Parts: sequence; C-alpha cells; structure tokens
Amino acid sequence: MTIDIIAGSTVPGLAASIARRLGTQAHYPSITKFPDGEIRIIEGDYAPQATVAYVQTMHPRPNDTLVEMQFTVDLLKDLGARRVIAVVPYLGYTRQDVRHEKGEAISVKSMLKTLDFVGVDDILSVDIHLHRLGLAELSGFSRIRMHEVSAVDLLAQKAGKGLSRPLVVGPDAESERWAARAAQLLATDYDVLEKTRVSAKEIHIKPRKLDARGRDVLIIDDIVSTGGTIMEVIKSLKAQGAQKITAACTHAVLSDIDTLTGLFRAGMGEFIATDTINNEFGIVDVSGIIADKLKEIV
Repeated sequence: MTIDIIAGSTVPGLAASIARRLGTQAHYPSITKFPDGEIRIIEGDYAPQATVAYVQTMHPRPNDTLVEMQFTVDLLKDLGARRVIAVVPYLGYTRQDVRHEKGEAISVKSMLKTLDFVGVDDILSVDIHLHRLGLAELSGFSRIRMHEVSAVDLLAQKAGKGLSRPLVVGPDAESERWAARAAQLLATDYDVLEKTRVSAKEIHIKPRKLDARGRDVLIIDDIVSTGGTIMEVIKSLKAQGAQKITAACTHAVLSDIDTLTGLFRAGMGEFIATDTINNEFGIVDVSGIIADKLKEIV
C-alpha cells in the first residue's frame, strides 16, 4: 500500500502515529494565518502520492478546521492527488442532522456537500454521532464514501481495569450500542438510562432497571460536551449506592470550563477519553484502529 499521511493543524501527533503504523512518515504543510484571520496553506515542493490521507479533527474551532480542511484538500487535488481520504477522528456537525425547528439548516449535509465539492473522496471517522441517522443515510448526503471505526473496545479495556463487580451504564438510549459492547467485553451487565432534555444544559434522568448499589460503574458514551447528562447520571448512581464511578468517552469535547470540575464534584472518580481530541484526558490511542481501517479501504 502506498499512501501519504498529511497532518492538519489539530492532531499532528495522531497523524505521526498513524504514519508510523503504516511504515511511513507524516507530511506537515505550512499552516499560518493573516492578521485578519484568513488561513494560508503552503505545500512548497511537495508532490503527493496518488492516494493521500489527510488527518484533521474538528475540535476546537470546528469552523476554522473545516475551512482548513477544504483548502488543503483542494490544494492536494491541484498538486496531483487522485484520491483524498479525510481522516476526521472527531467529525463535527453530526448533531445537526435533522431540522429541529422550521427553517433550520441541516448542517451536516451542507458540510459533506462542501467537502465533496473540494475533492474529498472518503471520510474515515471514529464513533460518529449517529443517533438519528445511520451511516448509509449520512452517506446519502454526498458522493463521499463514509467509513467508521469504534474505540469502545479500547475504552472498555482501559477503563475497566480495577473495577470491582462492574456495571456498565449508557447515559441515554442513544449510547446503548457502546454500553452493550463494553459490557460484553467486561463480561458483565449493562443498563441504559432514559433521558429527557429540557434545554441545552438541563437534563432529566431516570433509570430503567438500574441497581448500582455496592458496584463500581463504568459510564460510557461517544461525546462529553457540557457534561450535563453525565453529571445527572453520576448523581443518580451515587444516590443509589454506587461505589467507584469511571466515565469514558471517545470524544472529550468539554465545551464548558467547569465541565470536568463539575463531574468530579458530583462524585466521578476517573475520566478517560481517546486522543481524537487533544486534551489531558485523551490517553487512549486510536491510531491503530485508524491505520488498520486505512489498510482495508485503500
């Protein structure tokens, strides 16, 4: 397999790890900004292979990272690349997949159409936020081939260590696929809580059949953003007599400054995430599952 790995500005270390696993080295274009904020990308004398994988996650500043991705992919096609695989570990805008209000933009569709226009042939992502749409429906928004890998196995193996009589909990029905898989790997049971969202920051949580008394609990989900849902889950578990509580997620967006402090204050003992987003909790390396998927689809 001959493939170039191109690093965007957000996760250069992850790009380097993916390249090492593929027996090559990542390429790093010059990415600067003009004083008014315009992005400038220069590749110099670089001549890409026919197939390139461009690694760029969409956090922080999803708007900037999207524009950087558009410009870089268009440039790579101009320089001779025939196939561009956008490796987007955290794929933004997927929560905006339907019209919640009259006249609202379905932003994920618009995003995929623009990436299709500039020359993205494939998107490879980790645990895409597919709560109302499936991967096939998402693929229907453009000509881009969509690929997904899951980090739940890696998260369960890492977070499950040291848990006594573990119970796996999904914070809502949408997280059941992750909770079920984690429970299978840890040879234990799981439950999923019923969530009613009152506002962006107010959540009502109630258990289905949960009995956490005297057990260590692993809460697992794809995204932790404001932390409101997880915080209510932790409070509910503590009230029911749960022991150690570990929270694990693929994408630690952590959009509020008080998110992690609030979770620990509520009774969480440990927080674990993958390196799809750069922060201190991103300790689970996804470069291996991404490299394996690239070998499969190239």
